[in-house]
Amino acid sequence: MLRRTASVLVLVLALACGCAGSPDTSGPLPDGPGLVSAAAATMGQITSIQFDLGVSGSIPGLDIREVKGWASRDGGPHGSAIGQADMQETTNRFELRYEIDGDELVLTDQRGQQTREPVPAEYAPAGLLSQGLPRLLTSATGLKTETKEDVKGVETYRVTGELAKDVVSSVLPQIQSDVDVKFWVTRSEPRTLVRVWMQVPPRQPNEGAVMLELGLSGVNSPPSTTPSR
Repeated sequence: MLRRTASVLVLVLALACGCAGSPDTSGPLPDGPGLVSAAAATMGQITSIQFDLGVSGSIPGLDIREVKGWASRDGGPHGSAIGQADMQETTNRFELRYEIDGDELVLTDQRGQQTREPVPAEYAPAGLLSQGLPRLLTSATGLKTETKEDVKGVETYRVTGELAKDVVSSVLPQIQSDVDVKFWVTRSEPRTLVRVWMQVPPRQPNEGAVMLELGLSGVNSPPSTTPSR
């Protein structure tokens, strides 16, 4: 069980959700593709970031309710990360602390017991920060700026679009369908991605859609500011 948990956690270590204010559609809105392209360029230069990923619903193989923490390209062969995870496997819900230490992912349960697993290089924080998230931005299609919103005190533009299955699965292999996506990009420059929302369509007629929401904050912040539960 912990081996599968380790693999899932590594997949999202580079992926702080907050409530947005009232939408503002007044005035001309900048071009969606331009905003997202600029945010991708900024993401490619970020060395570390704080994140909060929440999943509403069930995706087979993605046993996550919430993962939050700090990730960096630096600190080891695969980058580094530290944080907390709220997991759900069938009826078993549990919390873990995790840390990437060199080439290992260290999981610590609530009893203090540790498990160490190798970090798959293709899903390490360094690669996801430099390639995974930028690819989501640059590969989105049908981009349109919808509105202006305040996200946890940050003024942003909300851009809607779509992501093809092969793009999404390159970052989260458990998702095997096209998805609707929204990006929140700062109104100030350099344009910076602060939130991503994805809607995964239901697999069967009697199921509901699954929502994933990723918040990003604390660009280039030290790990000491990692949020705690």
